Amino acid sequence: MNKFMKKMLVLVIVICLVVSFAVLAVACKDKQQNDGYTYTSYSTALATNWNPHTWETNADQNIYYYLTTPLVDMSIKNSTTGEYQWVYEMATDVKDVTADHRDDLSKFGTDVKDATKVSEGYVYEISLNQNAKWENGVKITADDYIYSMQQLLNPDMKNYRANLYLSGESALAGAYEYYYSKDDVLYKTVQEAGYASNDEAIAKGETVYLDMWNFWGLYGAVDANGNECPQYVSITDTTKYRDMAVEDGEPGDWISASDIYNDESFNEKFQVGGGYAAYLCIIVKNENMGYPYENVGCYKVDDYTIRYVCKSYLDINNFLVSLTSNWLVYKDLYEGLKDTSGSIVTTTYCTSKETTMSYGVYKLDSFQEGKQMVMTQNPNWYGFTTDEDGKLISYTNFNVDGGKVQQYQTTKIVINVMDDASAKQAFFKGEISEYTPSAEEFNTYKFSDQFYSYDETYTLSLFFNTNEDMLKEMDKSKGNTNSIVLSNINFRNAFSLAVNRTEFVTATPGYKPSYSLMSDVYYYDIFNDISSVYRKTDVAMQAIVNMYGIEYGEGTAYPDLKTAYESITGYNLTEAKALMKKACEELVAAGLYTAGQEIKIQMAWAAGAISSDDNKQITLINNYINAAAEDSGFGKITLTGVGNLSNRYIVVPNGEYAIGYGAWGGAALYPFRNFQVYMDPSQYDINEAANYDPTTETLTLNIQGEDVTMTWQAWSNCMIGSGKYAAASNEVKLEITAKLEEAFLSTYYRIPLCTTVASSLLSYQVSNYTDNYSEMYGFGGLRLMKYNYNDQQWADFVKSEGGTLSYV
Repeated sequence: MNKFMKKMLVLVIVICLVVSFAVLAVACKDKQQNDGYTYTSYSTALATNWNPHTWETNADQNIYYYLTTPLVDMSIKNSTTGEYQWVYEMATDVKDVTADHRDDLSKFGTDVKDATKVSEGYVYEISLNQNAKWENGVKITADDYIYSMQQLLNPDMKNYRANLYLSGESALAGAYEYYYSKDDVLYKTVQEAGYASNDEAIAKGETVYLDMWNFWGLYGAVDANGNECPQYVSITDTTKYRDMAVEDGEPGDWISASDIYNDESFNEKFQVGGGYAAYLCIIVKNENMGYPYENVGCYKVDDYTIRYVCKSYLDINNFLVSLTSNWLVYKDLYEGLKDTSGSIVTTTYCTSKETTMSYGVYKLDSFQEGKQMVMTQNPNWYGFTTDEDGKLISYTNFNVDGGKVQQYQTTKIVINVMDDASAKQAFFKGEISEYTPSAEEFNTYKFSDQFYSYDETYTLSLFFNTNEDMLKEMDKSKGNTNSIVLSNINFRNAFSLAVNRTEFVTATPGYKPSYSLMSDVYYYDIFNDISSVYRKTDVAMQAIVNMYGIEYGEGTAYPDLKTAYESITGYNLTEAKALMKKACEELVAAGLYTAGQEIKIQMAWAAGAISSDDNKQITLINNYINAAAEDSGFGKITLTGVGNLSNRYIVVPNGEYAIGYGAWGGAALYPFRNFQVYMDPSQYDINEAANYDPTTETLTLNIQGEDVTMTWQAWSNCMIGSGKYAAASNEVKLEITAKLEEAFLSTYYRIPLCTTVASSLLSYQVSNYTDNYSEMYGFGGLRLMKYNYNDQQWADFVKSEGGTLSYV
């Protein structure tokens, strides 16, 4: 080979190497893009605000959790037995130090009478993770936590999520006083202000205000001049505001605070002790003006230690639950984004990529408003190391099923905006990772290996307005005929017994029959016993057996309590017919109903349009009640479901509708507080507010052999915070809970029908860690989700299947 040829060969080799390196560089880039693990989801609308101090929607909350890390978390210890474990994250330890810091109880104003006798449940010390950093690499210290709590409670900002720390079981001592420290006046109910009646308050020169937003839903409503309706309006104010719940906007659809207060259907309930008294208030002088943050019980011990002083007693496990979310914000960014031009200071923190600072497993990579969000791994998250290829990887610092396992295998999260129909199409093309089947599709996919479902806490019920005056008014002006029948307890009892719940749930696949307020997924001591299901305790079963009058024991059809309980279907047409006949006789004798007349009642059924499933349910309900009413003296009964309601839970107690359909759920790990939603109007909008006044009406229960009388409201709060039985044993709390459940069900203000089931299809690309769902850790969550294909392998698989996948 001559020199020329050798030179040409070298040149060719060099060129080839350059080209090869270029191709290799492109190939490596493609490989990095395609050998990752992308979880693609969808939403009908993107989150708009994931600021931990102000987020509101579920979509907001979901993004917030991707970009943050809690102080503690729960995860799997044994997926076969369902055993869970606490996992330290932004905290490395949490200790109850109440015994050593009793002085904090008086210093920060806790709800305890004698601090010298308190040894636990108030003061907690949190050791912080010294490896934790912000997305930009700056270390996170105790100063960040104290600054963030101070901003969360900032009296100039009135942040929405401060409510988690102002009241409730995890309330922070001193937080309420600091939050309102710049309000020279506070809104208190007439009763809280010390007046025996509204008239007494007015006679002494007080102005009584009506909460127009929460009572009548007039947030955003305007008067004839376009002025927005304030939240609080004097009960003498005659300014009329457009009733946003009414579609046609006729002159009669405008309403004032005076109209509402003086309406004969409402006025009595607005009086002190009435069911609507919580919506009336007067202005009182704030005695804690200038209250400093130094008097708030969240303070720094050293650079990596803080203490948290609870307002009232909270055991260690429930305190840990409160730490499964975080309140951290990045000071420089938070301050720089503040707007001080208005009466309230605001910030745009965590509303875009540029305004977000992550300290979670993922960081916000891109945000296209109305289109897409993309999150990628945060290299400064303390849990990541790099493998031999330089990729970020993480393993649990705790054992799962006996050993360390890879966690957060997902390298990218993409959320696209699309409607449900488009999402379904995309899922079967392999373009998104999860799809929620409709009720009609439940049976189609329930045997798929990729189908996951679990029982939820939500119990769907019919709830009633039983107030005679309101029912009469609804018959005059709300399209009803003889809805007065609902005022009779035997009518409502018969209605309940007439419902064939086993059949009813077939109208919506995935639902399960329910005969009680709380389902099978409530645990009374799960932190110590994962089998501690409330519904399976003797006292809880006995309550429902009593409700339905089931006898057991020698000489009966059921040898024991459990057998009797398991026999319950809630359906007894014979007894329903007898009660209907009795109800008709009582109503006729009282002059409230004329035998044989037709009954028409509109039901506040749905937030959206009435669906085909809704119509099936409504048809069944009509069939059931008419079967019970046959030959009873009642005429034909027609129940009509109404949809597109902004808040069906308020329109029933407000007297717009006589029947509502909806659900309560939550607090699965502490059922002892559940009755607040039915009995405590100071914390919840009571669906049954037109029926009774839980703040003044009393209930006597025999607890541990002693007759105890309290208001329904007091009973609902007696097992939490500073309640009478807050420190009682689980045995006592279970007895109270079961007897409260029986007592409230026996009013038939609410008829439980079914519980809900959540379900989803996962793409073949991914699998949950376990098929055994737990209230404590789900199926293992994103933390332990496993990938069967990387992105390139997944694309190849979908292509090999012709671009369309089958999940049946």
